[in-house]
Order: sequence, then C-alpha cells, then structure tokens
Amino acid sequence: MEKQRITQLMGFSGLLLLAVFQLTASPRPQTSFSLIVSEPSATDEFPTVYNSAAEADLLPLPAGEAAASMQLPPGFHAEVFAAEPDVQNPIAMTWDGHGRLWIAENYTYAERSQKWDLSLRDRVLVFRDSDRDGRPDERTVFLDSVQRLTSVETGRGGVWLMCPPQLLFVPDADQDLVPDGPAEVVLDGFEIGDSSYHNLANGLRWGPDGWLYGRCGHSCPGNPGVPGTPIENRPELDGGIWRYHPERKIVEALCHGTVNPWGHDWDSDGELFFINTVIGHLWHMIPGSHFRESFGESSNPHVYDRMDMIADHYHFDIRGRWSESRDGRANDYGGGHAHIGMTICQSSAWPAEYQGRVLTLNMHGRRANVERLERTPTGYVGRHQPDLFVSADPFFRGIDLSFGPDGALYVIDWSDTGECHEHTGVHRLSGRIFRITAPNSVQYSAISKPECLRGDGPLQELWRSYQAGRKTSAQLRELSASDDEHLRVWAIRLLTDFWPLDTITGPLPAAEYPDDPLTLQVLHQLAENDSSGLVHRVLASTLQRLPVSQRAALAGRLIGNQRWAADRDLPLLVWYGLIPLADSAPSVLVDLASTCTWPHLTRFMTHYLATESNQDLDRLLQEAASFPAEQQNAVLLGMQDAWRGRRRVAAPAAWSRFADAADSELSRPVIRELGSLLGDSRAMQELRQIVLDQSAAMPQRISALQSMITADAPELEELCQQVLSVKYLNASAARGLSAVAGGRVAPLLLSHYSQFASADRGTVLEILAARPDSARLLLQRIAAKEIAASDLSVSHVRQLQSHRDAELNRILQQTWGELRDSPEDRLELISSLRDKLSDEELQAADRSAGRLVFARNCSQCHQLYGTGQQVGPDLTGAQRSSLDYLLSNIVDPSALVSREYRMSIVVLADGRVLNGLVVSRDDERVVLRTPQERLVLAADDIDEIQTTALSAMPDGLLQNLSQQQVRDLVAYLMSPAQVPLPAGAED
Repeated sequence: MEKQRITQLMGFSGLLLLAVFQLTASPRPQTSFSLIVSEPSATDEFPTVYNSAAEADLLPLPAGEAAASMQLPPGFHAEVFAAEPDVQNPIAMTWDGHGRLWIAENYTYAERSQKWDLSLRDRVLVFRDSDRDGRPDERTVFLDSVQRLTSVETGRGGVWLMCPPQLLFVPDADQDLVPDGPAEVVLDGFEIGDSSYHNLANGLRWGPDGWLYGRCGHSCPGNPGVPGTPIENRPELDGGIWRYHPERKIVEALCHGTVNPWGHDWDSDGELFFINTVIGHLWHMIPGSHFRESFGESSNPHVYDRMDMIADHYHFDIRGRWSESRDGRANDYGGGHAHIGMTICQSSAWPAEYQGRVLTLNMHGRRANVERLERTPTGYVGRHQPDLFVSADPFFRGIDLSFGPDGALYVIDWSDTGECHEHTGVHRLSGRIFRITAPNSVQYSAISKPECLRGDGPLQELWRSYQAGRKTSAQLRELSASDDEHLRVWAIRLLTDFWPLDTITGPLPAAEYPDDPLTLQVLHQLAENDSSGLVHRVLASTLQRLPVSQRAALAGRLIGNQRWAADRDLPLLVWYGLIPLADSAPSVLVDLASTCTWPHLTRFMTHYLATESNQDLDRLLQEAASFPAEQQNAVLLGMQDAWRGRRRVAAPAAWSRFADAADSELSRPVIRELGSLLGDSRAMQELRQIVLDQSAAMPQRISALQSMITADAPELEELCQQVLSVKYLNASAARGLSAVAGGRVAPLLLSHYSQFASADRGTVLEILAARPDSARLLLQRIAAKEIAASDLSVSHVRQLQSHRDAELNRILQQTWGELRDSPEDRLELISSLRDKLSDEELQAADRSAGRLVFARNCSQCHQLYGTGQQVGPDLTGAQRSSLDYLLSNIVDPSALVSREYRMSIVVLADGRVLNGLVVSRDDERVVLRTPQERLVLAADDIDEIQTTALSAMPDGLLQNLSQQQVRDLVAYLMSPAQVPLPAGAED
C-alpha cells in the first residue's frame, strides 16, 4: 500500500528542510525472528552505514552468546530481543500505548576528530511483539531522515524527537506509524558542544505532571525556547534537567549543573531521580537546585556553594579498597564513573527486593548497578546494592533500560569498544536489544508514562485527574492538609506548577506571577506547622517561583526551624531563592539573619553583604554581637569568604565591638586574618609572632604567613627572608617574596632551592618561570647541572614558552629539549607506544615505580585513588583499562577539550606570566588554578587574560621520560586498585 512520508534533513546550520516523497512498503528478507519489515523504498536511499573504527575487524560476541554469558542472579534470564542488522547504534528507547517499542538509531555521531558525520542520517524504528513470545514480529522504519538524534518519545498526538539544537514534533494522530505531516520545530536553542559534544540534550520522558522532561550536559549549554523567543526571555540551561509544556508552550530549566545526566525516572511517590557521570552518579532533582559540576563555579556569582549527589558511595575506588570504606561489603565498586540510562523498578512481576530500586547501566563496568533509595529527614540517600548483571561482551555499551508491557527489563546496547568520546572510531554496524526476565515474571499490563502512573492509588489518581484538568486550586489546597506527606508535596507542586521558575541568575524579565493569596497562605502554614522535612525541602524550592517581594515571608518561616540547622541542602535551596531578593533589597538579609537558626545560611547572607553592601554589613555586625557563638562564627566565615584575595578592606564601624564579642578559641584565627585585612595592627603583630614561633604547628604558621601575604603586611619581605630556610613554610615565603620583591628575588630562591621540600619545588619553579629575567637565571642553573632538568615539568616549559621570547626559547631548547607537539608527532608517538606497550610488556612493569612517576608528573592536576590535586578530572573512574583511551588523552590532550579545561595565559601588571585554569572571575578577583596552587588574583593586578584552545594538560608529558618510566606509568594508570609507593619515596 502506497503511503506518504515526510523526510527531514538537518543541515549543519541547524535548519530543517522538509521534503515529501512516496513510500512503497516492501518486505526485506526475513530474519531469524521472522520480522515483517516496513521501510522507505529505494527512491530515497538511506546512506550506506559504515564502521570507522581503527580496529574495524574486531567484532562483538554473537548476540545470543552475549546474552547467554551475562552474569545474573539465580532464576533470572537474558535473551536477545533484536540485534544487528535489525537494530544498529540504538541510542534511546520508549514504549507507546500499544506496547510497541520505539528505538532511536544514531549513525551521525562520529569519532572526536570529526564529531558528526552529516553524510549519514539517523532513524526511528518501531518493534512489535504481537504474539507475545518475547521476540518482535514486526519492524517498521517510522522515519529515517533526521540527524543528531538522541531521544524519542511518543504521545500527545505524535512523536517527539530530540535533535539538537532542536526539539521536533512529528504528528501521527492515528498512531499508524506514518507521519501525518511535516515535522514542527517545537524548541530551539540547545547548544551542540565543540569539544564534549556527547553532553548534548537528550532523554525525553513524560512526567506525572504532564510535562515533557529532558536532560542536558553542562558542556552543551543553551537557551531553549519556542522559535522566535528573544534571548532575554529564554532560560539559561547549563546542565541538568529541563521540561516543556506542549499546550502552554513553556520551557523551564529545572536545575543547573552536574556533568552529563543520561537517565532519569520517577519513583512511586513521584520523586524524580537522575543519573550522572564523573563526579557522582545519583541525584535527587528538586527545581531550582544548583548542583556541583566537575570544575568551575556557577555563572551566578552569588551561588557560593552547590548541592551534591545523594548516593553514599561511588562506583570506583577513590580512597582505597571498597571493603575499607563501605563497612565490609563485597569488594566490588561498581565498574566506574560513567552511568547511562536509568529506570526505577515498579514492575509487580519482579521480586520484592527489586521494588523501588534504581537500575542504571555502568559503561566501563559493562554492568547494571542497583541502588536502594532510603529516606533521610529531608530527602533521600542512595545505598549500594549487588549489581543486577555483568556482561562478558567487551563491546557491551548499555545506553538505556526500561520495563516493557510484559514485565521484562529491556536493555539497549550501543555495541562498541570505545567510550563516549569514541577515540578510535565508531562501530556502526552492531547493536542489540536484550530482554531480561525475573523468575516467573511475565505479566502483561498496559504501559504507563511514566511508570509511577501505574496503579490506582491516591497519587496516581491525583496525577491523572490533574492532567485531565479535573483538579481545581481549591481541591489542591484541601489536599495540602492530607496525612500523606507525598500528597502534601504534590499539592505544593501542582498549585505552583505554572508559576514562573527562576533561571540561573534569577527571574526572567517576562515572568508574570499570579495573584493567589490563598495558596500563599497555605505555603506559610505548611512552613510553620508541617513536620515533614520533604515538605520543607519542596517549600524551599518553591521560593524561586514566588514574586521576589514575597520570598522573605516564606523564608523566614523556614529558617526559624532549628531541626534543619545542620541539613546539607535546605540552607542552599533557601539561599538560591533569596539571591534575587538580596539583589533588590539587601537590607532584608539583616532582618532574616537576626532570626536565622541555620549557620550555613547565615554565612551565605554575610558573604553577600560583605561583597555588595557595606552599610548593611555594618548593621549585621551590630546585630551579630548578640548572636549565639555558632552564628557569630558563621558571620566571620562569610566575611572571610567574601574578602578572600583582597589586600585591604575598609573596616566596618561595628567590627571592633563584634570581634570582641565573637572572640573564642574557635574563632580567633579567623578574627586575626580578617583583622589583618582591616588594618588591625594588633592582629598583624599576632600573625607575625605565630609565623616566627618555632613551637607552633606548621599548618598554623603557614596560614598566618599566607594571611600576611594576602594583606600585604608591612615588612613582609624581611619576614619571608627570615623563614626561607624553614622547610614547608618556605614555600609560602617564596610566594610572598615573589609578590613584594619582584624579579630580584630570583637569586635568593635559587640559592635556597635545595632547602625546599620536593613537593614544593614545582611551586618555586613556577615562580621563577613567571618572569623572563628570572627564567633565564633558572635555565642557567639547569645548564650548569645545579638543578636537574627533570625537575622542570612540561607545564613549566609551556609557561616559559608563554613569554614568546625567542632567545628564552632558544636557551630552553638547549637545556631541556624541544617540545614536539605537531599533529604528526602525536599520531606517530601514539602508534609507536601502542606497538611497544604490549600485554607482556605491561605485565612486566613496576606499578609502584609508575605511581612515583604519576606523583611527580601528573598528581599536580589529577587525582587517582584519592591522591593528587583536583585541577583536571579525577582519573579513578575513567576508562583506564583501555590503552587507546590512555594514549589518546596523554599524548594528545588538546584534541578534545571541554571549555572548562582550556588553559588561560594570565599576564600580570608586574610582568609575571601565569598559566592555568580560570575557575571563576568577577569585577574584583580572578581565581586561577595553576598546576601548583590555587591563586586568588586581584582584578586590578591583571593586564590580560588569554583563553587558549589548549588543554591545561600539556602535550609532551612523556617526552622526557624513559621507555621504562612510560611503561611503568601506563601500567599504574591501568591498575584496578592502588599500589604502594617504592620504599622511601614521597607521594
């Protein structure tokens, strides 16, 4: 039968071209499953799909063997639902109301050198198991002409496709699997990252409130909106979860941060949880949350701290053996940091011990992790459970998982050897869908979207009636008095469902708030009287949906509740809601602080006032003189946070009285530090005495000296010279001398070089490399063999080259060598090392010696097993078992670098040149993370900041290492657990 079909072509410019062509259904040769196949005719030939992987001759295990070899609990069974060639490169899945399985195939995703192959197209398949035998008997190509397809969802009269930078809607009202008309661009503005392009928008799923939810990684931010919406009226999306309402045409960025969420689901109470990668895997989504990221700070300068994941563990060994950190549980961490796909088991066909459990796929571990959700006073915690399965197929790359209408768990497998970056190319010709059943588990039932809508309980009835428009505001207000805390929570959410939510930096200019005093009264009553911490968490979140002028009244009722004084998240959520109020009426913060019982919130409010409003800070200090000691300490810490990096601050009139009132053994060090910034001569003298006191603890002496350096104390140069021979303290002295003595300090530092601890010598070299004149003296000492050339790291070499001084570069080449960093050099080195580092060679390596190489060359920027600095990504959970992965990242780190890891060259007014990562910057200061330390620089001291396209990790890291050192380092990096250092070595 001849049918009309719509073709969409997404060009690189993001424009959608629509073409209509005729489709004649013609069956393909039948597969072993006897599929009836419907697909486009040869008049619009689908591009030939190819493998681009370097090891294209490698193949996955046969699909049946891969299923049979899965390690599963007793009684569970895995089988193949579909496999290549019937499905290839599956990236997303969903079910429709007819029990049909929809699959998004992505062929355009390419290796990192190319990113996208737009000569190819992506397509949407539909599988149907009409005879219920666990295998499909119909396969339909619904659409095969989109590009950058990351997700598919059905409902509301058609099919929804996430094709960044756009969200598309393809009408199919009669659900006959043939589009009824052209695709509509529903939303645009989703960015496609230049480097971490795998972070792009994904994850379409309907929520219990009737909104369409999606996800986005923080390296592919954007400003989504209905086409034509001005940029100022679009929410800022910087990672996290977003949602869209099809009828009202509203889009919201619900939360901000994380790294690359690629899975989410709602539990039976309607709480939304999502999966993330790298910095933690399990998160509880609360609207308005600012979540932690892998690097950098929020684009809102007043977000002083961010919320963390809810799991009490990681799926990789960050501090030692799992048995040492997880209270004697099995020594199995869970496989690594990369998590993809998520579902919460709500299938009655599965055993009771799986009900409510989070199931997620672990890429590097080739398995499915299981998490048990438990309530805390105000939220949830995720507990580690035994894995559901482990795959023996080295190609297994699970992407998503979902329970089908038969109660079985369906798992889609991308089937490739690479990770998300696809360093070695893409195997496009393989792909699988596995079906996993529990003992006696086949029980057919209708599909619910989301799964939490299944059943006839009061929550399910609430969601269904709300979506149908049968719930009035009056009924929802009545529901706020329910005995069930979850019904009270959802009464709050639905009453304020269409109240505008703040974006990252506050309310949108076009935000229009309803006049609803009755609902506002309900919120106040719940804040005052409700005993549920979860209700209070939702109220704190709801602050960001209120008119700014009405936020103080609700916040004041929340922060007077001392039960939540030590809560991790509530002070953060309340503060996020108060930031716009602080911007418009900072004096209100003083009133709130006077009744606040939460020290963390008091610290945030003080930080704001100390930065933005001296008059109100003085008033706060007057009030704080009578605060409890814990709240006084919070005020001190807030001032310390605000003034970090400042040299001088005008003393508030109330400072002396407050400092005397707050003085205690706990607060005295902070009072001294602040006093030095405020010009308090008594505080300065006390700090000087501590620096020179040989009986004082070394951390205390270092802190005192650093405070004096920050305050540019009188006679600082003399003091630093006095302690330049004191090991460990002399590193801070060197920084101080560099700040006050300039280039003339070089001979002094060089003469004391041997007296610095080995771990501090990199800092001294960074100081010397910052100025051309001192750099020449340094290279002369290296040429004279007075300082080992091996002490000079590749980071130091790059810093020296940043001067762009031809004579200096000539001397550098003579004394240290030439940094070979052309693309040809790098490719040749990768190929050479791949040949040399055979399995036999790596087995003969000394991993302990490799750890020492890591400590001296890598730990300044990376952590591995809890050791090292957090400048670049933590390597512990990375795909370290892959030699290609390691070599690509070590030899060619700038080939694919996220914006947050791009190196900056900072030129200071005093002539110094520094290299590092700009963590944050504002009008007064810049936070720079160099390979040696974290620097807070006054903005007035900076002449220029140049952001490069280079990774902060330099090329040439292996260049001055021997072949044995390279072998030992790589073997250590591939080690599945920590190894001891060689005897007598310093880490």
